[in-house]
Amino acid sequence: MLRILILALFAVFCAGCGQSPEPESTEVRKEPVVVYAAFEDDAALVDAAERYTEKTGVLVIVRRGAATGIVDDMIRNKISPPADVLVTRSVVDAWRAADESALRPLFSEPARKQVPAWARDPDDLWFGTQVRSAVIVHNLAGLHADEVPDVGALAEAQFSGTLCLSSSAISVNRTVIATMVSELGVRPAELVVRGWIKNLAAPPFDDEAQLIRAIESGACGIGIVSNTALDIATTDLEAIVPATWYADVEAVGIARHAHNPDGATKLIEWLLADSEIADSAGDPSVNRENVSVVAWHYEDAVKLAERARYD
Repeated sequence: MLRILILALFAVFCAGCGQSPEPESTEVRKEPVVVYAAFEDDAALVDAAERYTEKTGVLVIVRRGAATGIVDDMIRNKISPPADVLVTRSVVDAWRAADESALRPLFSEPARKQVPAWARDPDDLWFGTQVRSAVIVHNLAGLHADEVPDVGALAEAQFSGTLCLSSSAISVNRTVIATMVSELGVRPAELVVRGWIKNLAAPPFDDEAQLIRAIESGACGIGIVSNTALDIATTDLEAIVPATWYADVEAVGIARHAHNPDGATKLIEWLLADSEIADSAGDPSVNRENVSVVAWHYEDAVKLAERARYD
């Protein structure tokens, strides 16, 4: 009986003898990349995420919200699912996230080669993806660019009753004021803004599209808009490029608590390779100050506009 039991156990033990072991899977699981956008709506970002997924097989999850809320939640690390990538409409929000240690450095030579020094954080915490700058548009017959060398000229008496502006809360206007504070100082910049308000033909418009239509219709003669708004409007209005470069950037960075930093790096490199920021600043011989100046003087710009009653 014992002999029979031993033979049975031996048979069970040898049942797998001579069989090849199951091959281990060599497929690497592609983790999704979670992107938080510090703005309410942007079809272009969603389209880019879908194209990236089609190309790589990596799912990109896009979450959007108001800039202040998104950045605040990232700083407190209270976002679910955790963020891998932060995308901002303005350098102000990227700079604040970096300053509050919500971003980690992006160690990427392709990214550094694609984005010029003026459009990225000195410590590589964020990189600009698109630049937006201010231009002066008008419908005033006979007006020469030499008469409007910079935005400060719009405070002069010759533009009384012809100037129109969009809301001071709009990014391009905050950029202009913050840059003036950096270039001129707070008091001289405030005198310029007060001169603008004195010359207004109408109260500030809610958005740039309304301002452009008002200038086209002749209700206003001249104003300040972003180059991106002007491109969208496809208008025939005359445009003057100010002597000072008033620029802001949309920016991208890796979240400090990213669960998929490698995937985030690859996505950012792909986004930057598809951008044209290196060519979007015009004449490369012009000295460009880092766009961080907009963030450094942002609060000064907000308070200045309030004092000057620029709504």
